[in-house]
Amino acid sequence: METEYDKALSEIKEKCLKCHKCPLGETKTNTVFSGGVPNSKLMLIGEAPGYYEDMQGEPFVGKAGQLLDKILGCVGFSRKENIYICNTLKCRPPDNRDPLPDEKLACSEYLDAQVKILQPRIILLCGRVAVHSFIDTKLGITKIRGKWFEGPYFSKMMPIFHPSYLLRNDSREKGSPKWLMWQDIKEVRRVYDQLD
Repeated sequence: METEYDKALSEIKEKCLKCHKCPLGETKTNTVFSGGVPNSKLMLIGEAPGYYEDMQGEPFVGKAGQLLDKILGCVGFSRKENIYICNTLKCRPPDNRDPLPDEKLACSEYLDAQVKILQPRIILLCGRVAVHSFIDTKLGITKIRGKWFEGPYFSKMMPIFHPSYLLRNDSREKGSPKWLMWQDIKEVRRVYDQLD
C-alpha cells in the first residue's frame, strides 16, 4: 500500500538515479537511495554505500548491515516495520574511502529531501561522516555518541557507532563500544516509545 511519503520520495529517487553531479555517478554499480520503511518516527543516516550495498542497491546489507539489523532487532526495531535507512552519499566512493566535501555537497539535495519529506522525530547518525553532516563539532563520535542533539524539523538526533566499528571491537565488557551501543539503542527505544 502506498504511503503519503511514497510519491514524493519516488520523485526525488528518480532524479537521484539519473544523477551525475559528481564523478561517483560514473563509477557506481547501483545508486543506493534508501532501505527500510518510510515513516515519520525513525530514520537512520549512514555514511556511504560499501561494496555489497553498491552491488545490491540497498544500504547496510553487508556484515555491518547484518549486525545493525541484530542491534535494532534487540529492541524490537525492524527495517520491514519501523525504520527508514539512507546514507549521506547515494553512490559508493572507490575503495570505501571517506566521502569528499564536493561529493557530500552534490548528494545533499537528495538527503535533505528525504529528511524534509519524512520529517522524522528521531534521526540516528550512524558513524563519523553522518555526524559531521549534521552537527558542527570537532569532537569525535566516542565523545558525543548516545547524546541527544536538536535536529531539523524539530527532530532529536543521536550519534551512534557505525556497526563496522563494532565489528572491529568485539569486546562486550562494560564501557566497550558494543556495550555503549546497547545503552544507546535502549535509550532510542525509550524515547521512541514516548512518541505519540
